[in-house]
This record gives sequence, C-alpha cells and structure tokens, in this order.
Amino acid sequence: MMKRVFLQPFLIALISCATVQVFSQPIFKKFQSKEALNNHAVTMINEFDLFMRKNGITPPFIPGVKIVTTYSLIYLEGTGENVVLPYWEELYPEQKKIFEEWRGAKAEEFFVSLFNWFFIPHELGHFVMSTKLDLHLTPYENERRANIFATAFLLSNEENKGKIKYLETSLEEVMNILPIIDFKNMSEEEYFNINYYKLSVDPNLYGYFQFKFILNILKNKDNIYINNMQTCLI
Repeated sequence: MMKRVFLQPFLIALISCATVQVFSQPIFKKFQSKEALNNHAVTMINEFDLFMRKNGITPPFIPGVKIVTTYSLIYLEGTGENVVLPYWEELYPEQKKIFEEWRGAKAEEFFVSLFNWFFIPHELGHFVMSTKLDLHLTPYENERRANIFATAFLLSNEENKGKIKYLETSLEEVMNILPIIDFKNMSEEEYFNINYYKLSVDPNLYGYFQFKFILNILKNKDNIYINNMQTCLI
C-alpha cells in the first residue's frame, strides 16, 4: 500500500468435555499498550530486514515505527523513514464499525491480523520496491508485488502457519459479504488501475481488491520463493 490505505475499516472454539462450554482462544491477541505494539512492529521490521539481506536484497536503511491512528490506517511516511500504523483503541468509531460489520465480535482480532501484522511487511515490500527508482508499476502491480514480499517473509517462519491460516479463512468469509462490483466490461486489473484513488476511500470496494490480492497469493503460497521476490524488483 504505497498509496495510503483508507480501509476504514479469531477465535478458536475450545470445548470443555466436562462443562460443554465454549471458550475463546484468539490467534491474534490484542496489544495492551501502544508501547507493546511499537515493540512488536520494530521486531517485525528488523526481522524483515534480515530476511531481505539473507536473500540478496539489501535495503538502504531500516524504517522506524510510528503509532499514529489516522483515516489512512497504515502507510509509509516520506520515502520510507517510518511505517505508520494504527492502534485499535484509538480508531474512529466509523472505522471500528466497518470491522464490526465484517467480523462482528471478532472485529478487533481481524483488525490486528491485518494492520498490526500482515500489512507491516506489506508496507516494507513497498519500501523495498521504492528503492528501485526505475520501477514504473501500475497500482495493481504495486499491490500484488507487495503481497508477495509480505507472504514470503511470513512463510519463512513456521510459527506463522496458524496465523496465515486464520487470515486466509477470515478473508474468505469477509469476501462473501462484500458488495459485488460492476467492472464495466473491464478486467479487474484495468478497473483497479483506472479507479485506484476512487476505490481507496471506500473500505468495501478497496477491501474487495486488497483482500483478493492477499487470498490469491496465499492460495499459491507453495509457489512463493525468494526468486519471486527478486523478480518483484525487475
């Protein structure tokens, strides 16, 4: 999301045989403070930088972190100096409402899975691509490639397997309730490129594309190798 994302805006059932009660065990736990979120984001950024360097891609510097909640939710500041990301407790009411419409009681966990997790390396993918100034990518291709960077990085850690599965399942469920888009006899790629800025201010429309980008990558995750990432810079 090199362009600021205007997405304005799970639980696993554990059944006790003795009491036959259902308990909630979130895959993504809420951050109790902005400091905790900041530390988490810094760790992810450092791990992403190390992952890039191990695989022959050398970013010019390591971006910092800012926890500032805006209507843009998550974005790169300046030329990549900072990843700016939001904190659930500070979302605007209308932003929380979107996530609640999408996931009900699971709204906060779904938000965390995206804007405090997956979209961090997604933004870093944009950052790495921005260092190749000779790249002239369409909005569609820019977003697609950023998701390759994010997915390859997250899949490099076996501990993320459950989180990836949670995200994939959640996005499939949300996609089923998003409105159908009239592409006006264009391909999805053409429609996205032509209407990019218009889409970016509508969480449901932009969500359709961004979530589909992620799902398409996740459904082909067995084919994600570092070579795919190298080609992202060509």
